[in-house]
Amino acid sequence: MNIPKLQIQSAPARIGLNTNKPQQTIRQPKAEQSIRQPEADMSIEQKPGKLTIDQTNAWHNLDLKNVLVRSKELVGIAEQKWMEGIARVSREGDELMRIEDGGNPIAAQAKRNAGFDFTFEPGGRPAYELVDLDYQRGGADISINRREPEIDARVRKPEHRYSPGNVDVRMEQRPDLKIDWKV
Repeated sequence: MNIPKLQIQSAPARIGLNTNKPQQTIRQPKAEQSIRQPEADMSIEQKPGKLTIDQTNAWHNLDLKNVLVRSKELVGIAEQKWMEGIARVSREGDELMRIEDGGNPIAAQAKRNAGFDFTFEPGGRPAYELVDLDYQRGGADISINRREPEIDARVRKPEHRYSPGNVDVRMEQRPDLKIDWKV
């Protein structure tokens, strides 16, 4: 006897997927920037210095003197000569007072006073050490006004592009079920 057989054939369903990935691009353009630095305002005011040169001592060393200095010197010399003359006249008077002691005081005095004694001493050479130099420097007034830089910056927004992806779904194979009896 034949036993009927149940025969089942099945085919599974198959789905096909096609995916397109999404695309995204981001681009950041550089910022535009300009910087300008204005020059600082500066002013300098230099006051002149003062130089004093005194060469009076160098001229005096050469015996080149002005009238006032020469007059003072001559007054000093005259006072000294006057005092020496008074002392000489007093001495000579004492000698004449003692004429009885012998000798010839009048002839001796005439012989002593007959000569003329005059000495002139010219000055030396001018020397650097005899010149007085004095320098007083003048001050400097410096004024600086700083100026800020001028900065101009323009930020640029990023460029963003996005295209979404998609999925295509399709049936590649439909499900199938066959049931069959075989005897």
